[in-house]
Amino acid sequence: MTHKKAITFAALLCALAPFSSSACDLYNVSASLSYKHKPFATPSAVVRQNTPANMEMSGPSGYKLSFTVTELAPDKIQVAANVESQHGSLAPTVVVRPGEPATVSVGDLSLTLTVHRTGS
Repeated sequence: MTHKKAITFAALLCALAPFSSSACDLYNVSASLSYKHKPFATPSAVVRQNTPANMEMSGPSGYKLSFTVTELAPDKIQVAANVESQHGSLAPTVVVRPGEPATVSVGDLSLTLTVHRTGS
């Protein structure tokens, strides 16, 4: 499923869900994994708040990425992430502003996260 189709599908699910405060707690999370300032993966997913997401890619640039999104306030979204790759690992918990990238680095390995609300 393409990125655009995933967002459209998530929005459709939100529209069809019964109205409640948590019915549309969907987030589009885009990540960029870099080693020595060179990106080697750019996964993205549409996820529901407080529901763990897992992505994995095998091969020479393989990685495992898991994360959970929790809204803290209208301008603060927490992302607890875990990255494993041949270049090392990271397990940050960051608070981001919607639509603004945040980067965490350990040595030469970096993770950049951007989170957008999709159900608003």
